[in-house]
Amino acid sequence: MLKVSFYSYKGGSGRSTTAWNTIQQLVEIMNPTKEHPFVIVDTDTQSAGATFLFKAAKLFMAEKPYWSVQKRMVDKPEDDYDGTDPDVKKKFFSTMYPIGTFFGKPVSEKESVLLIGANTVQDSASATNADVAGKGGAGSQQMDNFRNGITFACEDCGVKALFFDTPSGSQFLAKMSIQQSDVVVCCMRPTRQFREGTYGQLIKFLEDDVKFGEDVQRKYILTPTAVCVDQKQRIGSEEYPLAAYEDIKKLFSAENMETDKLKEAFKNSIVLDMLTLKSQTECENSVEEIFGIPEIKRFKWFEECLGALPDGELSKNDKMALKRYNLLAQTIKKFWKEDKEE
Repeated sequence: MLKVSFYSYKGGSGRSTTAWNTIQQLVEIMNPTKEHPFVIVDTDTQSAGATFLFKAAKLFMAEKPYWSVQKRMVDKPEDDYDGTDPDVKKKFFSTMYPIGTFFGKPVSEKESVLLIGANTVQDSASATNADVAGKGGAGSQQMDNFRNGITFACEDCGVKALFFDTPSGSQFLAKMSIQQSDVVVCCMRPTRQFREGTYGQLIKFLEDDVKFGEDVQRKYILTPTAVCVDQKQRIGSEEYPLAAYEDIKKLFSAENMETDKLKEAFKNSIVLDMLTLKSQTECENSVEEIFGIPEIKRFKWFEECLGALPDGELSKNDKMALKRYNLLAQTIKKFWKEDKEE
């Protein structure tokens, strides 16, 4: 099972829309099914970006039929999800909201993508009592419930890929999501505060991974988002966006690591595929090359899944973005160890 976190050092990076559009590309590449679905978990219980995007804000308030992240933290799993009992597996999937149509799937395949959303109103004891700040520590019963009732249960029930839409920064559930992931997509705007803050946070993640030793094989995909492509702009002696590109390449280098262990961890774990410059000759802008994911004009007003829209509704800007989402999806897929039973 592929496990991926979409993370950002601070809010405002477009993390949830990046997740939505990249997962749609992975739907096309990996072909999830009702029996082996994708599961998206909204662990950002304070902002609940994914829960709102998929119009599920009112569906996870009550205890049933869909169980929120908070409920799964508070309540122990009722069953042993060993994947051997079809009825138990069916019951487990029935506690999640089917959202395949948001990714361009027909209604008949809506259960190929499932959502575990957040309780956005905190209207039940399970939501109120959830220790989302981690005051009880990572070894608490709630974290055991989280792992057993979400991550391990998904793996045992044959989920093809598990995605965490995480909180920003160093919030507890962000750390928890990342610890359970094989791949972390680090979204960042190409601004000074974003790139320096993201760099600092990545160093902390690498330091933690080094402490765990050789068993940690986690990959961090650095992903600049909302990169301006409308025009080249000269600020002082530098020309943007390429000046930001050069600064990011210089900053995110193994040579900047303070110890040999961190240098080696950086080389093994930090993935810079999304920094590859690509020619965009078909785009409606004056920037000839682009890195990361471009600023998407329609997202200023309305978030959408570009890959689920008819081709005739897509602008040149949208089509450029789709190419970049596909590159990110292909980069993630490189770290998918396909289960033979699938």
